[in-house]
Amino acid sequence: MQAAENESERLAVMRSKRLLDTEASEAFDRVTRLASALFETPVAMVTLMDRERLWFKSRVGVEACETPRDTAICNWTIRNSTVMVIEDLAADARFADSPMLADGYHFYAGAPLLTRSGYALGTLCILDRAPRHFDENAQRQLSDLAAMAMAQIDLHQALGTTDEMTGLPNGSQLAADLEDLCQLDAGDPRTLVLVEAITNEQLQTMQRAIGTTPLEAVMRDFAGRLGRWLGTRAVLYKTNEARFAFMLPGQSRHRHDALIADMTQHLQQPLLGGHSQVELELTPTAGLATFELSRHSTSDLMRRAASSLHQARLLQRSFAWFTPETDASSRRAYALLHDVPRGLAEGEFRLVYQPKMDLHTRQYQGVEALIRWRHPQLGELSPGEFIPLVESSRLIHLVTEWVLHTSLAQLAAWQAEGLYVTMAVNVSAKNLEHPGFLRVLQNACAVHGIGPEQLHIECTENAALNGQQTLQVLHQIRNLGMHVSLDDFGTGYCNIACLHSLPAGLLKLDQSLIRPIATDERAWDLLKSVIRLGHALGYRLLAEGVETAEVFDMLESSGCDAVQGYYLARPLEAPELIELVVRHNELFTLVV
Repeated sequence: MQAAENESERLAVMRSKRLLDTEASEAFDRVTRLASALFETPVAMVTLMDRERLWFKSRVGVEACETPRDTAICNWTIRNSTVMVIEDLAADARFADSPMLADGYHFYAGAPLLTRSGYALGTLCILDRAPRHFDENAQRQLSDLAAMAMAQIDLHQALGTTDEMTGLPNGSQLAADLEDLCQLDAGDPRTLVLVEAITNEQLQTMQRAIGTTPLEAVMRDFAGRLGRWLGTRAVLYKTNEARFAFMLPGQSRHRHDALIADMTQHLQQPLLGGHSQVELELTPTAGLATFELSRHSTSDLMRRAASSLHQARLLQRSFAWFTPETDASSRRAYALLHDVPRGLAEGEFRLVYQPKMDLHTRQYQGVEALIRWRHPQLGELSPGEFIPLVESSRLIHLVTEWVLHTSLAQLAAWQAEGLYVTMAVNVSAKNLEHPGFLRVLQNACAVHGIGPEQLHIECTENAALNGQQTLQVLHQIRNLGMHVSLDDFGTGYCNIACLHSLPAGLLKLDQSLIRPIATDERAWDLLKSVIRLGHALGYRLLAEGVETAEVFDMLESSGCDAVQGYYLARPLEAPELIELVVRHNELFTLVV
């Protein structure tokens, strides 16, 4: 028997179909006529079970359109979710008081209308006035006809304007309502509010963790909570898996700010993940866009609201308003991402190289490859603008592979000229998570004839500690003979316990730890402690962002192993790099 706690979810799914109290349909009537003829019964019905009533979507041989649920035999079929046969109602004590028996019916057979997720919405049932036998073959035929009726329900849903999960009007209905409003209230000011319960990445993570059915229950609960808060203020729509929308009258930012702030605070209360009873903390965020009711103003409305929602996520705010400035930034970001593959193919990208000095020998022993982009229309672009965009997309794999091959080809060319240094290449967490990344590294070294010991893979603390899979890949990189460096150390969430097990050989101390040491005694003491701790754990330490002679001398006295920064050299083009390194290293050749 179906658990009582499932009933609210069954009702939610059933009502989402929007079939209750709808007009007659030939598609459903065809099924009931076929059932009545096939089984030679005077009554056949397609029923839907509401909270307190059994409503007949299609019926043959019955005048009434509904009956109380508590006396309906179909209620038993719904609870069992299997074909139910009562060959003689009079012989079954459960139905001694059934109105069907009082009306002269003795035989009942019903097959549940089951959704893909297993909820029984109603039945296809037949009734006869005489007791009769109903064998397994007949039960299968009834079940097949019920499946035909359920297919019609699904088709109605697919062609409709209702979200199946929540029963709310969907994005298509929102577009239709906007079109109607543009005619009825043309020119009136409005504000569209787009509410996102969780990001798409969080949605996928939750789906993997608790499954689809509990997550759907969470979204229904969230929709219910949002709907109750909204009340009669506006119609609530569901526009995709985790996004909802509604319209507010007017464009008053002061009034709407207070309202949306109250809404997001109300929605932040934890929800339970269905019957798993896992408490889930959602991170609802809203994007707001003002408009006037006209076809011109509403044509781009959803994109503008989505742009403001993205801006709110980016700034870690609970909501944000659409502005032309942020929209221009979003359009530029999209255009840049679109141009990356073309730019790689047409030679717009190049590498520059920043040398690293070993403080024990005073020689340059390695370089770091840094990507640059000279866009044909936008000119020289800052890496701080395009690298985060690339890292947030699948293009990071294409770009990283290009950097690997370009830098190792340059390393091979330098070696042919007699310069032997190591090459450091930055990689992201997405690179480390890619199943073919190790093969990419091996292939790049093999193609350019570079020994694995000459390649340094640099990743941030956050990338290195992204999960067990990432750590395992870093260990495998070390096993290949390549070096692993932890970049920007001191800015992430690494702790001493993590340092003990990280498969890195070099810690690159972030410039935020380096810059204040000349003027801040506590910063200097902290840095010396970090260096001592790193050495005690077996790491080499490299200081980034060295910009003055004073800081250089302090680092050398501290026992730091290596440095890089503008004091030594800015990132250089390949010809300048080899000239600098060769000239410098000849002056500081180690005398044994």
